[in-house]
Amino acid sequence: MKKKTVLSLICLLLAALMLLSLSSCGVVPKASALSDGYSRKTTDTGKVTDELVASLSDFSFDLLQGAINDEGKDSNVLTSPLSAFLCLSLVTNGASGETLTQLENVLGMKTEDINKALYAYTNSLSSTDDCKIKIGNSVWFRDSQTLHVKESYLQTSADWYNAEQFAAPFDSSTVEEINGWVKDNTDGMIDTIIDDPSAIESSVMYLINTLVFDAKWQTEYEKKQIRDDTFHNDNGSKTAVKMLCSDEGIVLRPEGGVGFAKKYKGLGYSFVALLPDEGTDIYEFAASQNGESWLSMWNAKEYYPASVKIPEFSYEADFGLKKTLQALGATDMFDEYKADFSALATSDNGNIYCSGVQQKCFIDVSRNGTKAAAVTWADMTDSAAAPTSPINIFLDRPFVYAIVDNATGLPLFLGIVHTL
Repeated sequence: MKKKTVLSLICLLLAALMLLSLSSCGVVPKASALSDGYSRKTTDTGKVTDELVASLSDFSFDLLQGAINDEGKDSNVLTSPLSAFLCLSLVTNGASGETLTQLENVLGMKTEDINKALYAYTNSLSSTDDCKIKIGNSVWFRDSQTLHVKESYLQTSADWYNAEQFAAPFDSSTVEEINGWVKDNTDGMIDTIIDDPSAIESSVMYLINTLVFDAKWQTEYEKKQIRDDTFHNDNGSKTAVKMLCSDEGIVLRPEGGVGFAKKYKGLGYSFVALLPDEGTDIYEFAASQNGESWLSMWNAKEYYPASVKIPEFSYEADFGLKKTLQALGATDMFDEYKADFSALATSDNGNIYCSGVQQKCFIDVSRNGTKAAAVTWADMTDSAAAPTSPINIFLDRPFVYAIVDNATGLPLFLGIVHTL
């Protein structure tokens, strides 16, 4: 993945449903022909429900803990809960029987309710010239006489996820097309997700979600607010950094720490940072947070002055969700014999199962704002008397951060800065 010199945050999630020893055949039809055949037909626009907000918030911290477990406790962590939730919802719509039950338990909702609430939620996310959000979904399937994709699934993916559908031979040309679609849908920030053409030979489907976020800070930093400083890494080493210094007005009180919210232009989204108490292990602090405590903290935010410092930072993160999903109870989807994706497709060559779910992210936070490929975020008030002097919240040691939708408080990106 090529890093940009501009501020950028990139996250892409893909799930590959795979079969062993499948043959490829057929000709790649034009994508527009498939998409036109499965345009949105329902007029139901759904609504954002409290159930979705609670479920997605819970899922966010399950995902964060899974990323910590997968990457280990000596690295920076970055996840996109919304991207993962959207992709897994595409997977869930193709599941039946016990596989469906397990996935619904992980996501915390019934499939029909997920579809309607997610549709309403993603359409509620504002996008302007100063704060751009773009969501992409696609379904790629092998163009073969032995694979029988359910038309009802393709229609559902069009109705609720505006997903593009592609039939392809799943050879080197398909690798180029998938990578090209990803590049287009991440504004060129991710240009490759499949490096080796042979990696796709045993696959029958790819379900992909992309998410782009590109926002400037509400208030631009002046030169005098950008200062040389030191970040104290978790291992005791120190790193010279550029600190972005500003006065903010929203303070958060997580148990065992303190935090703040800094808004982007348009006021629909915020950068949120949580700093644990001195001497607290950053991973233990992160593990102490959950969906309920996060929303409670957000809804109880306090309005008074805070002097804050944010280091400019950038890093990549790449982790698999398979172990996390299995730990949460979604085991059958990865079992060659138990998986039931009969609502998605059937194959003459054997049972369809999910071989893996993967997420890749890259973030670069700078004085300009935040640019991304896969994201979204919220605000609520609780009055409090302003102190005579501002509280200091300096991110000069490990911290948890998120990009938040102010309307709901949901963390659309969630990560940990451990070392700079």
